[in-house]
Amino acid sequence: MKDSALATSFIEQVLSWASTHVVEIIIFLSVFVEISKIKLNPISAIVKFIFKPIRKEITELGDKIQKDMDELKKELKEEINSIKQDQEMEKEAINQLIYSDEMAEISRIRWEIVEFSNSIENGQLHVRDEYRHIKDDYKRYDALNKKHELDNGVVDEEIEKIEKHYEENKNGTSIFF
Repeated sequence: MKDSALATSFIEQVLSWASTHVVEIIIFLSVFVEISKIKLNPISAIVKFIFKPIRKEITELGDKIQKDMDELKKELKEEINSIKQDQEMEKEAINQLIYSDEMAEISRIRWEIVEFSNSIENGQLHVRDEYRHIKDDYKRYDALNKKHELDNGVVDEEIEKIEKHYEENKNGTSIFF
């Protein structure tokens, strides 16, 4: 009987202590025990409760960053397209300048060839280097005409006169002919 009274007294003390420390016992047991039907896990609930606003802020921040990135991509695409258009306009302007310069070069060479031919017809003397210079100019003139699909016309006749005069006089001993 003594043992049963001792056991009863011990149980009463344990229950008395347990009744004053109910919260601590539940927290301690929740670390190791999870009831399937109720799923009472105070630590996970506390963690979820604490981190729920943080997760919400992180999600909102991620959404804002994604929106900002999409806007930045859109702005960059627009800027790239604007730069491409500017480059196309600049390229067109450059092509116009090149065309204008080449047309001026054609006109200059044409004038030089016609003037050289006229000087020969008027009896003016020239050195071999001047003839070579005119032939080189004619090659450049011919290439530009082919590039722009233009006709030579008068210049072909003048260059034939110059070449004929050169062939007739190249074997002479004089520097000028």
